[in-house]
Amino acid sequence: MRNLLLVLVIISFGIISCTKSENSKVVEYMVTGLSDPYDAVFFDNEGKNISKTVMPGAISYEWKKSYEIKDGEPVYLYLRFKENIKDSPKFSVGIIIDGKYQYQRKGWDKNIGDSIYEVKVAGIVPID
Repeated sequence: MRNLLLVLVIISFGIISCTKSENSKVVEYMVTGLSDPYDAVFFDNEGKNISKTVMPGAISYEWKKSYEIKDGEPVYLYLRFKENIKDSPKFSVGIIIDGKYQYQRKGWDKNIGDSIYEVKVAGIVPID
């Protein structure tokens, strides 16, 4: 009986040690330096597209959204706005993973006419 119990304990430890746990990291989307309303599209922790119109405050021009996202999953942040930030040193769009900037833009990617600007930042949550 003791041998059977010992074998079951050893098998249990073997199964537990072979099971890979899924790691995740805190992903924070952050925009600074825009004072006019803008549209943001980003992935949430389930990989769904979330669309949001952001109304910056009168004092703070910073917007943040955080999720816990699994390693290896894509992250994405897209902005569409009318404010010309060409010479603005405060403008920044970033994806911060576990407290470190992983992906960042300091200017717009595309002017699509009628003074509408676009910025896209995308990547993958690093796998440890």
